[in-house]
Amino acid sequence: MSEISVQRASWRQWPGFAPTWERIHSMCPEASLFLSREWVDCWLTTFGEDLNPDLLAFARGGDIVGCCLLVWRTQRVRGIPLRRVYLNCAGEDDADSTCLEYNALLSLPEYEPQVAEALITFLRSRKWDELLLPGVVEQDAIRRIAGSLGAIEVTETPAPYVDFSGFRDPPVDFLGSLSAKTRKHIRRTQRSYEELGGACTLRVAQSAEEALGMLRQLAKLHQARWEGRGHIGAFNSPRFTGFHELMIRRQFDRTLLFQVQAGAEVVGVLYCFLFRGWVYFYQSGLSYTLDSHSSPGRLTLYLAISHCLEQPELKGFDFMAGDTEYKRSLTNSHRPLRWITLRRPTVRSLLYCGLRSVKRAYGQILKKSRWSNQQSDGVKP
Repeated sequence: MSEISVQRASWRQWPGFAPTWERIHSMCPEASLFLSREWVDCWLTTFGEDLNPDLLAFARGGDIVGCCLLVWRTQRVRGIPLRRVYLNCAGEDDADSTCLEYNALLSLPEYEPQVAEALITFLRSRKWDELLLPGVVEQDAIRRIAGSLGAIEVTETPAPYVDFSGFRDPPVDFLGSLSAKTRKHIRRTQRSYEELGGACTLRVAQSAEEALGMLRQLAKLHQARWEGRGHIGAFNSPRFTGFHELMIRRQFDRTLLFQVQAGAEVVGVLYCFLFRGWVYFYQSGLSYTLDSHSSPGRLTLYLAISHCLEQPELKGFDFMAGDTEYKRSLTNSHRPLRWITLRRPTVRSLLYCGLRSVKRAYGQILKKSRWSNQQSDGVKP
């Protein structure tokens, strides 16, 4: 078998390469919406000028059999300038981050091991301190990379979902499948909203303009909630907002926006994506003005999932990463996503790890000191 070679190009060559990326993406079992031609196109339009990513093509003979983006950044962490490499659409400033999930190395299935090895060889020839693989799925290529390029640090987070196949043949009532506590919570919230505002209804955006209007409503509710808690909120970033407006304008058929109202009062808005029959819940904006003690999020999600269950072409509803109680209460399964950091034993990374260890040790000393003081004062910790 011919050896795999790596062809490195500027992101500016994306328009000519996009059909090849789309072909490989369509044949890669681990491919996701967040690696699709549509997502990459909007991401490069928004962030390409500043991040200047490399576009890598993996070739066997004259055929391209794999591809990825690499973002190279030097970022100061605790005062140390770490040279970082990010796989695919990642590496934005935290305030702008589109939060890449379901990440993978795209390749034709039969060439996945060789593509992974070619990427490993390429990375070994470059200078960097940390390689970041954000939101990656379980994939042999990722395991090969993670096992070959340095000390590994892994954070695993479940991505809960509702598999619709368990509700259709024979038909099963979704609400009835939930715990008694969750059912009671949803019914009580709906009853309260209908008494205070009017009948609860769900609307799905039917055009890009309507979807953009719902996104603006979502952003307003989202910002009010987060700023009220003393946080910045995702839609404070013009780039984050602009990226998603661009996705809706260019790829309306890939998006789903749901709006729930109680009478004329907006209760909640959900921003979701569609890919291969699955709905991916990405962001929400919720109103607590009607009843501050109720749960507009659970009600909005319940009504959206119930609507999706009625669409025979849809396979499931994915909540994406996050181990939170409301996600567990509405789902029946989950899959793991991992955030992997690989560190080379460079001066910079060793200094960073050393400082981090000192900080953690100091924190433990302070914790023990407080505990000892509480004990001597007769106070339970």
